[in-house]
Amino acid sequence: MGMRVLVADDHPLYREAVARQITRLLPDAMIAEAASMEEALAKANATHPELFVFDYGMPGASADSVAGVAERFPGVPILVFSSSANPTDVQALFQAGAHGVLPKTATPGQLTHTLHLLLAGATGVLPETPSPNAPQGTPPWLAALTPRETDVLRATARGLSNKEIARELDLAEVTVKLHLSAIFRKMGVHSRAKAAMIATKLRIL
Repeated sequence: MGMRVLVADDHPLYREAVARQITRLLPDAMIAEAASMEEALAKANATHPELFVFDYGMPGASADSVAGVAERFPGVPILVFSSSANPTDVQALFQAGAHGVLPKTATPGQLTHTLHLLLAGATGVLPETPSPNAPQGTPPWLAALTPRETDVLRATARGLSNKEIARELDLAEVTVKLHLSAIFRKMGVHSRAKAAMIATKLRIL
């Protein structure tokens, strides 16, 4: 049996698009859909999902309702989409038990990356934006690194282990591994030693 997923959003087209993207990532997933928090809770009690994806703007959705889901289904990843959440709302959602928050303008790639992180056990996941363009003459991959990836690369160049990087940056160790995979892909390297050597040469410390 595939992973049980509940997608709740009051916009059918958006809900279907999210469900379709999840199916691409998890082909065997069994996806239940709902249009309100009340309907989502009823379906959750019946199906016991292993992943929740909620729209913060649907009827009945709030930090309190997310807290209720987190309490009823402890440890199950909760991803919340929002078109209007401000930093206060985002903080409230995380305190309520959400594991990740994405804007409704997120790309399919951002959704897939976020789901990878959540299913790997990460929490407090927010979308990362690319760093400002690096100075002219530097390699293109450097401008493609997110701020967090740059932090991880710097720590790697200093010789820190994944566990040490996780402790220093307050990340889960599995999240560090995922960041390193993205860094290696962007740099076109296959080992942390090569990445560290290049970063040191470019003085990315």
